[in-house]
Amino acid sequence: MASHHPLVLRSTTLHLHLRQTYRPIPTSRPFSSTPTRPKNGPVPTFPPTSSPPLDALLSTFRTNIFLPSHLLRAQRALIYRRSQQHQLTGEDPITITLPTASPTGSSGGTEAFTLTPLNHLRDEPATAPAFRTLLSLLHTRSDWHVLPLFLEGLQRSGRRLAPALAEKMVRRAAAAGQMGLVGECARMVARTGVKLDNVGLAREALWGAVQTAINGGWSAEATAAAARQAEGLLVLMEDPAHVRAGKGGGPDPRRAPEVLGLVALRARGPGKGDVGGRVERWARRMLDCWGEMGEVRGGEGSWWDANRALMVWAPVEVGLRAAVMVLGERSELGARLGGVLRADVEPVVRMAREVLEREGPKEGRRRGMVMYEEMQRALE
Repeated sequence: MASHHPLVLRSTTLHLHLRQTYRPIPTSRPFSSTPTRPKNGPVPTFPPTSSPPLDALLSTFRTNIFLPSHLLRAQRALIYRRSQQHQLTGEDPITITLPTASPTGSSGGTEAFTLTPLNHLRDEPATAPAFRTLLSLLHTRSDWHVLPLFLEGLQRSGRRLAPALAEKMVRRAAAAGQMGLVGECARMVARTGVKLDNVGLAREALWGAVQTAINGGWSAEATAAAARQAEGLLVLMEDPAHVRAGKGGGPDPRRAPEVLGLVALRARGPGKGDVGGRVERWARRMLDCWGEMGEVRGGEGSWWDANRALMVWAPVEVGLRAAVMVLGERSELGARLGGVLRADVEPVVRMAREVLEREGPKEGRRRGMVMYEEMQRALE
């Protein structure tokens, strides 16, 4: 078996605490401090939350997932390689001091971590079920504030959220009145990985802005707040950091009708006029995209298909109606929008509603119908 070479640390600020007796394997020396990987920054530090299970989940991820991503290769070998793990279970623990960060974004100073043996299969939770559990445990406003730092930890440790999980996160945040936090995560895309480059996530984020108005009973204040959120999300979607490179990965959300339809929320100013020409600009983009779609379909088939169709086309219908109301039915642009509305969108929405009312579950309201009914209130 090849012998281990002594680990040479050149930093003058590094202090190695050695036992008085010489150890035959130099890598077993306990570290009192060591440089972190620059690209991974400080280790996330989570404050106590309202839920002990949530605290336990955050602690597990911090110790077993996030911390190892900040270790040097030799240190990672100590915790993962069975041939070296015995060095961590002796009389002298091996500690390492690293910088930490809090959910507020401020530096948390430094912290001494004791290295312990880890097994990838036994000790590392799977991302998807753990993240679903985390979302179910976020109850208070302060609980939600751990989310950006948790996402950052996932990103830095090489774990990625599936699009469906990211969409679920936005839905939960919208229901909890935390869409501002979603916008914050999207602005920190390089750190959190929340990228508005797919239609599903962009639609959920903009629908989340609508949810802000719904939660506030469509009051002037709530609608204005929702409009600001939608505006911020639309600006982010134009940011190069959120624009997908190349042509792969599905359609561009900036040209998806269901995304553009949600612009209706911000289309009208206090006097229901075209403030800054925004309605005309987005209406023209909508029409430009229309010719690329081909036949508008949806609503036929099962109640599940009808529910999905309403989720997609109800915002489009309301967006077109709002634009026509602002621009005027007799205007050139208003007339074109009205034609699309009557010929393509209204029939699909009507068919989807009929199927859902006839064949949908008798208990509970389907999300597509809720979206349709609430979107109608945007025109009041």
